[in-house]
Amino acid sequence: MALIALANAKGSPGTTTAALVMALQWPRPVLLVEADLAGSSILAGYFRGQLPHDRGLQPLAIAHSHGDLEASFWEQTIPLVRNDPDKKLLPGIVSPHTAPAVANLWGPLANQLVALERGGIDVLVDLGRLGTGGVVREDREPLVRLADQVLITTGSRLPDIAVTRELVKSRTSVVDAAARELTNLTALTVGPGRPYDAGEIARTLGLATVGSLAWDPVNAEVLSVGSPAGRRYSTSPLVRSAGPVISRIQDRTEKRRARFATGSRDGGSGSGPHRPPEYADGGPRAGQRRDGGGRA
Repeated sequence: MALIALANAKGSPGTTTAALVMALQWPRPVLLVEADLAGSSILAGYFRGQLPHDRGLQPLAIAHSHGDLEASFWEQTIPLVRNDPDKKLLPGIVSPHTAPAVANLWGPLANQLVALERGGIDVLVDLGRLGTGGVVREDREPLVRLADQVLITTGSRLPDIAVTRELVKSRTSVVDAAARELTNLTALTVGPGRPYDAGEIARTLGLATVGSLAWDPVNAEVLSVGSPAGRRYSTSPLVRSAGPVISRIQDRTEKRRARFATGSRDGGSGSGPHRPPEYADGGPRAGQRRDGGGRA
């Protein structure tokens, strides 16, 4: 089981749509968490504004302030697909103005999401735009550190790649092949071939890649604005491209965990893979705890 986050740099499109199409195609029970500080878009888009925004991160933050985070957690989720209990959504905040109300929730929430593994549930987190080091305070850092994979989504045009490269540079300075296997940052291209392909983009960013999602604006609107799904939606380029990306995410997650598994080389007694160090640059930072709780 895995905790997968998706993020983007300023102006680089497609993160929420990517998170949605993967959640809907995910082969195991999955929870999609809207953690975008710009505000929730799934209720207004995918659900076409037909559901009240009365559940999600803000009520959960209130519950946390009363010590009821775990007990109240599932009450704040909604079905992502009607009559499918294996796909759920935790809606995000109403608007950017309410972001301070959930600032103290991110660390405990990250730990709660990791704990869902024991129940056999995978988690996808839509972070939206990710703050760059030193410029924007990033309260959601615990989610980034604890994620098995942080998919940095980017378009394939030069302006998208340029801002994405700056985001990656701000988070890690390691670019050699060994580091690419250790970092939890991974490239995901939305709309390859316009004009650069996923491999070219990943090399420019200095990251490994989990592939790409097809450029398919008509079918993407089924997810982004709730347009009616046509008869061929289930076999559309967008939906078909999600399967290989999911497989590569799972494969990379398993391999990365195996590299950090407790075994004979470090004298440990455990027999199975354990969650690796939760840091975007592959190594712990001075003064930070590994439980998502900030500074010791």
